[in-house]
Amino acid sequence: MSELYCISYSDFGYLLTEKDWSIKIHKLKDYDFEVYEDLLTSDGITLKRRFLGSVPDLFENSSEFKSEPELPSDIERFLMTYNGTEVVVVGSYDFERLFSGKDKAKDEYGFVKVDKALFTCNQYSSEDLAEDVVLLASNGIDLNSTDNLSEV
Repeated sequence: MSELYCISYSDFGYLLTEKDWSIKIHKLKDYDFEVYEDLLTSDGITLKRRFLGSVPDLFENSSEFKSEPELPSDIERFLMTYNGTEVVVVGSYDFERLFSGKDKAKDEYGFVKVDKALFTCNQYSSEDLAEDVVLLASNGIDLNSTDNLSEV
């Protein structure tokens, strides 16, 4: 049986703002171009947010402005684990609908462990989650900067 953790979007936002995150920024080695990763950790929670470095602003004169360039399809923008197990962020309404009144109670951080095969709810957008990390969990560090790379 393969399991994963679910957390509501509102609990995810609370974690981003209330946790004291250890932050490391490093370059991923398996790519021919500059792909970087922000690695945020706290109390068994790991957030990975990936971004491109040294990319010209392709949207400067465009009405389709995006906060950052899209990654190639083989690179995931946002990954989250809790004690080594995958985490899925779901909309707060869906989370309440799935777990309210059930035998599954949230732990101290808002996580609920479920069987992966039984999970059928849509996840929150990884692009939006990655942007939330930059806005809410940065602790004053520019998470899009490659100037302060860490050794990993």
